Amino acid sequence: MKRAFVTGASGFIGSAVVRELLADGVEVRVLMRKGSDRKAIKDLGVEVIDGDLHDMSALSKGLVGSDACFHVAGMNQLWLRGHADVKRIYEANDTGAGKVLRMAAEAGCEAIVHTSTVAVIARPEKGEDRHSHEDDHVLEHELSVHYARSKYLGERRAKKLAEEGAPITIVNPSAPMGPWDVKPTPTGRVVLDFLRGKMPGYMETGLNVIDVQDCARGHILAAQKGKPGERYILGHKNLQILEIFELLSELSGIPAPKFKVPKAVGLLTGFFSELKARATGKPPQVPLAGVRMAMSPMWYDNRKALKELGLPTRPVKETLRRAAAWFVEHGYVDAPPNDLGSWNEAAKPEATS
Repeated sequence: MKRAFVTGASGFIGSAVVRELLADGVEVRVLMRKGSDRKAIKDLGVEVIDGDLHDMSALSKGLVGSDACFHVAGMNQLWLRGHADVKRIYEANDTGAGKVLRMAAEAGCEAIVHTSTVAVIARPEKGEDRHSHEDDHVLEHELSVHYARSKYLGERRAKKLAEEGAPITIVNPSAPMGPWDVKPTPTGRVVLDFLRGKMPGYMETGLNVIDVQDCARGHILAAQKGKPGERYILGHKNLQILEIFELLSELSGIPAPKFKVPKAVGLLTGFFSELKARATGKPPQVPLAGVRMAMSPMWYDNRKALKELGLPTRPVKETLRRAAAWFVEHGYVDAPPNDLGSWNEAAKPEATS
């Protein structure tokens, strides 16, 4: 791989993909909307092409001469203000994805990676003692959240193009955490709100956590080793949310929350949070869609990515330390009682086969 075109480079995963490609000596072009926040890729020395997913001229300029395309861009809002936002999320995650992937195939890219999400992977049936994997296919009508449904439709476009012969591999990241979460993402906010002392309680749910750098490396491995039309869960450790808080407490010296929030209270909190958001115009602190998605643990089986891609994974405690240290070093929050060390002094990921 000599030259790669990346969409979504201003985002958490996209910017991590750019850094990993640059570390491999790959020449990188990125697609960026005019006026978008470019803090995540500042001073990286990449070629920036102004445009969006529907700008055919910009896409063509980015793809010409590129032997790989990483389509990471997407709209991940859980709270949508109204019809205009609903339209935008489908234009980004569904039709926009289709345009980028088709143009990448027509441009002759030898490897195309489409970033989907674990939100489109079905949960196991009740009574099954296992975690979700790539062969668990959800039906469109089962997805009540626009984000998940729009990503499902985008993934379906990727699958169809692969069936037609396009070299498209699909990756489904779980809950990445780590440095350079500039916005931050919902998973990054879990760490940040904990450090700010804004986590008085916790819901009985769980996440599958992966270091964002390992997730980005998984994208590159998917381009190198992935099978067209296949999807790979880029995840690592399944943890109860309380376990995440206890690890953060051990690292930071800030007490973990003791109060377990009943699910009904969580739903009510999300409902009233969205009522307030509609009155103020500011995003809700607790999106109702997020509460619904978290009603049961979002746990996944990453064995396919480990076996077929060689997905690297580092200890979750190290991932949480790096995330927290980055927020502190970049002024998002005051330093906690314990010294977190430097975010860029990272332990190497564990070897996998």
